[in-house]
Amino acid sequence: MSDKTTIEKNPLRRTRRSLAGKTTLALILFSLVISIAALSFGYYLYYSSVIRDYRNRAWQMSRTANQFMDRDEALDEAAQVIYYYYTMPEEERDQLHDKSSPLLSAFDGVRDENFDALRTTLRSIQENNGGMAAFTAFIDPDTNRRVFVADSDPGETFCPPGSWDEYSEENIRDLTEGRSYFLDEYFGLDKITATIMNMEPYGYRCMAATVIGVVDGHPVYVIFDTDMNAALKAVWKFLWIYLALLAVITAAALIAVIRHINKNTVRPVNQLAEAAMAYTRDRSDEHRDTQHFAKLDIRTGDEIERLSDTMKEMEADLGSYMQNLTRVTAERERISTELSLATRIQAHMLPSIFPAFPERKEFDIYAVMDPAKEVGGDFYDFFLVDDDHLGIVMADVSGKGVPAALFMMISKTLVNNAAMLGLSPAKVLENVNTRICANNREQMFVTVWLGILELSTGRLVAANAGHERPAVKMPGGSFELFRDPHGLAVGCMDGMRYTDYELVLSPGAKLFLYTDGVAEANDPALDQFGTKRMIEALNVCGESSPRELIEGVRRAVDSFAGGAEQFDDITMLCIEYFGRKQ
Repeated sequence: MSDKTTIEKNPLRRTRRSLAGKTTLALILFSLVISIAALSFGYYLYYSSVIRDYRNRAWQMSRTANQFMDRDEALDEAAQVIYYYYTMPEEERDQLHDKSSPLLSAFDGVRDENFDALRTTLRSIQENNGGMAAFTAFIDPDTNRRVFVADSDPGETFCPPGSWDEYSEENIRDLTEGRSYFLDEYFGLDKITATIMNMEPYGYRCMAATVIGVVDGHPVYVIFDTDMNAALKAVWKFLWIYLALLAVITAAALIAVIRHINKNTVRPVNQLAEAAMAYTRDRSDEHRDTQHFAKLDIRTGDEIERLSDTMKEMEADLGSYMQNLTRVTAERERISTELSLATRIQAHMLPSIFPAFPERKEFDIYAVMDPAKEVGGDFYDFFLVDDDHLGIVMADVSGKGVPAALFMMISKTLVNNAAMLGLSPAKVLENVNTRICANNREQMFVTVWLGILELSTGRLVAANAGHERPAVKMPGGSFELFRDPHGLAVGCMDGMRYTDYELVLSPGAKLFLYTDGVAEANDPALDQFGTKRMIEALNVCGESSPRELIEGVRRAVDSFAGGAEQFDDITMLCIEYFGRKQ
């Protein structure tokens, strides 16, 4: 079963392959891509806005805390913590991450009145700004640890002096060096020293830091910490709401667009396709209605409506064309039949039975005529004038086709009739020229070579009326062009005189006559075969019989032409003279 039949029997595949199916699928894919892009861009904008807002708020609170606290007290507390922290062995410092470690008792000396006042200040700032935590700390650059100095939190999450949390390098860089957002650098805004990180068990936190001062090469920071869990939940909630709203809007728009396209594009195109199939199905039946496009009523106001109108006009024109074509076809068939009959008549007008004179041993003769069209203007002829004289004719009428064929038949008859009167070749041509010029309104002409061969002696008397020079081969020699005297073609000028010349053929000599279709045969590059190649081909077959010689020349011409179209009639005649045996 073919793929087409399988598709036609499967409704789902047929729908998928239809114009409506392909259009719907393309719109769905396009809507999906646009929706994903819009969702991603909207989510990015909202999320970036929330993140930046939290960073900025935390940073502003950190700056506020920095301005309102007693910096000297804060730096003094930090100096003590730094001292105790770096005087402890490294393995003990590693245990200070545990907020309940007994090793933190080494920092109890820090807890004095200044420490309590610092915590009170930090807690007041925290409560007034809605923050989650505020504290002072320094960074251990070797371990990326944030070491606490004073924490505002009074509850269980209190971080005692000396305890630490470990940050990533990126978090430390953002907290200490800051990062610009959006176009901050372009507008010359300060970097925001803030970072966002997931801290167990507290979740996502946003922390911002500002420098209070420097103690022993360690910057001391006041850090403000805000909870971001609620904000991130809001971001996810926004994402789901935005997704649902976008889906509803996209679906509604998609349905509207699909309905519009189906109404204004798909349905009219399907109507045109069905009308075309119906027209194709019914056009071969003369009794069926072929007015399918004329019944359509497509009013889309666009190219489809113009196409429908064009198809209606085409349908009407095709109806008229088919009627004319039927009439013209019948006429062409009649003409073709008549041309075929004319071809047979013309072929029968020329000697075509070989050997032509089997009872005559003085010569062997063979000739062919291959017209370029159904009928041609070339002709050859040979006939016995009497028992000892053989008339030989080779001629080429101007033009091609039926007119040339008609002129050829008239010319052949006139030459034959005049030659049978016993006139010399020159007188025959003068006689024919006079009769043709008497009523030659179409101004056609014919080139003629006419020779009378005396069979007993080999004496050849000939005259040339503008025809190609004959090729002659004497016994033991090779073919050469014989430069005979020329006159004007028959039919060109009334009163024209022609000249006889003689040529004696020895036994074994050959005479080759031809029309210009041989020498002027073209190859695909439009180069001509030429008389030089013709002579070479004749000499290749020089010792062959006249028939084999002509077939050899024709093979050479066809090989040279290489399949190129034949533009002119090709006619050849060859006679081999044996002489009269004693």
